[in-house]
Amino acid sequence: PNFQNISTQSWYPPSVGGSSSHPSTPSSSGASPHQRASDHPQPSSRGQPSPAEAAGIIARLRDKSVDELQRLLKDKESYNAFFNSLDQVKTQNNLRDELRKETLQLARRKFRKGAADFRAQESVYYNQNHRTSCR
Repeated sequence: PNFQNISTQSWYPPSVGGSSSHPSTPSSSGASPHQRASDHPQPSSRGQPSPAEAAGIIARLRDKSVDELQRLLKDKESYNAFFNSLDQVKTQNNLRDELRKETLQLARRKFRKGAADFRAQESVYYNQNHRTSCR
């Protein structure tokens, strides 16, 4: 196939669809102290896939026809469907959902504890004032 005749018009922002002489780097220079270890293998730094992961993605793209590749570039829904079908993305989405669920559980526990603490303080206050007014 003649890849030079493929239209480069796409929905991608210039930083993704265009070429750049400088790779993008994350804005923070260190890991958060709140990050936790996981059973999932971690991709290489800067959010880039490992060589083995990249090879798997490339293999999936090589299996696509030119029309399918053009559709991925031009159609955001097709791209999103492909992107979300990648194992790395599924793993990250599962991790995000797990963290979201754990955060919600923690927030509920803290809320219940806070409510119980408030009731205890209210009870102490009531008992102190009730004793003083009954004397």
